[in-house]
Amino acid sequence: MDRPVSIIAIDDEETMLRILKRTLEPEGFLVETFLNGRDAIGKLKNGGTADVIITDMMLPGGMDGLTVVEEARSIDKEIMVIVITAHSSIESAVAAVKAGAYDFIPKPFDPEHILLVVKRAIETRNLRIENVGLKKRLAEASPSREIVGTSQEMTQVFSMIDKVKDTDGTVLIMGESGVGKELVARAIHSNSKRGTMPFIALNCGALPDDLLESELFGYEKGAFTGAVSRKTGLFEAAQGGTFFLDEVSSISPMMQVKLLRVLQERSFMRLGGKESVNVEVRIIAATNEDLKEAVEKGAFRKDLYYRLNVVPIEIPPLRERRDDIPLLIRHFIGRYSEKTGKKISGINGDAEKLLLNHRWEGNVRELENIIERAVTVTDNEIIGPEDIPAEVRADIQRTPEAVSPYQPELSLFEVERLHIESVLKVSNNNKSKAARILGIDYTTLLRKLKAMDIPL
Repeated sequence: MDRPVSIIAIDDEETMLRILKRTLEPEGFLVETFLNGRDAIGKLKNGGTADVIITDMMLPGGMDGLTVVEEARSIDKEIMVIVITAHSSIESAVAAVKAGAYDFIPKPFDPEHILLVVKRAIETRNLRIENVGLKKRLAEASPSREIVGTSQEMTQVFSMIDKVKDTDGTVLIMGESGVGKELVARAIHSNSKRGTMPFIALNCGALPDDLLESELFGYEKGAFTGAVSRKTGLFEAAQGGTFFLDEVSSISPMMQVKLLRVLQERSFMRLGGKESVNVEVRIIAATNEDLKEAVEKGAFRKDLYYRLNVVPIEIPPLRERRDDIPLLIRHFIGRYSEKTGKKISGINGDAEKLLLNHRWEGNVRELENIIERAVTVTDNEIIGPEDIPAEVRADIQRTPEAVSPYQPELSLFEVERLHIESVLKVSNNNKSKAARILGIDYTTLLRKLKAMDIPL
C-alpha cells in the first residue's frame, strides 16, 4: 500500500480516542476519531475511505458497534473492523465477528495488544486485496478454469503464478493428487506471453517407456513395425507454447536421460530419425511425490531434478486450507447447476458441516465429484445431508469436548491459544497429530506456537 494506512476510531469517550491516537499515530497510521457511529459511517457514505475501523460496541445515537460493522462492510467489504467491548457484552462482540468484524478486544486492553491486532488486520486486508487482483487476472485469461481459493496458502500460489508467468524458467508444481496442479500449469500458460500458443499436457505415469518415447519425440516412417508414416511428437506439437509433464516422478531412468537432453539442448531426434529437431517450448512439470527424497534414494536423477526445479510451486492439500471449502462448494454448485439445468441455490448448514469435517484425501477433485453427485441426485433447491455420500457422513472428525471450552472473558487470540494447548495435551504433545486435529499444516502450527510463546 503506497499511501498511509487510514484508521477510523469510534468511541463516546474522548479519553479512549486519545489513547488510540497516541498508540497508533507514532506507527505512521492516519487516525480520525468520531464520538458516534452515525458520523463515521456518514463519512464513508460521502466518499471517505478507511482501511481499519476500531469501534466501541456500545455507542450513542442509535448505531451500536454491530451496526457499524454491517454498514461499513456494505460500503467496502475489505474494511477491517475491530470491536472493543466490555466483558459484560462479549456475546454481542461475538455476533459482530459473525457479521464480519475482524476481531474483538475486551476492556481494559493493553495498547500494545491493540497495535498488534491492527497490524494483523492490515496484513490480512493487503493479502485479500492482492488475492482479488491476482484472481481477476487469472479469471480474465481462463474464466472457465478458474482456480478458487482466498486462503493465505492459495494467495501465495496466485502470487507465484503472477511472478513466473512471463518468464521461461522451468516450473515444478508439487502437491498431492487432486489439488489442481494442471489448473495451475494452465493458469501460468494462459496468463503468459505464450497464452495464444499450444498447451500440451501428458500424464507420464500412464504410458510404458516405448509409448512414452514415441509420444514425446514422435517417429519416422519405418522406425518400427506399424510406423507407416511420420508422426509428430508432443514436444513438436507444443512448439512456441507450454508442455506440461504430469507425474514426472514416474519416468524411468532411461527416459530421464532423454528428457534431460531435451532440457539442456532444446533438441531431440524422432525415433528412427537422423536429424535433430529444435524446439522452443516452456516446460512445466508436476509431481505428487517428493522428488528430493527420490534423488536421495537414487530413483531420480539429481541433474534432472535441478533442471526441473528452477521455480517450485507447492499447492497445499485441501485439509490444510479448510477456509476455502465453502467457496469451493459454492463454485462447484454453480458449475454443475448450470451444467445440469437445475436451480440449486446453495447448501444447508448441516451438509456444509459434513464437508468441512471430511478428511479430503482426494483433495479438490474429490470435493468436486461429491458436489457434482449431490447436484445430480438432489430433488431440492438446497443440498442437504441426505445428498452427501454415506462415507462422508460417517467421517465427522470430532475433537474431545475438553479441547475448546468456551470462556467468554477471553479474546479470540486467547481462545485460540487455549484451544491449541488443549489439543497438544490430548495428542500427548505430538505436534503432527495436533496439526491434523486442528486442520492446519505442521509449519503453520509451529508458527502459531512461536507467536503464542508456547514451548516447542
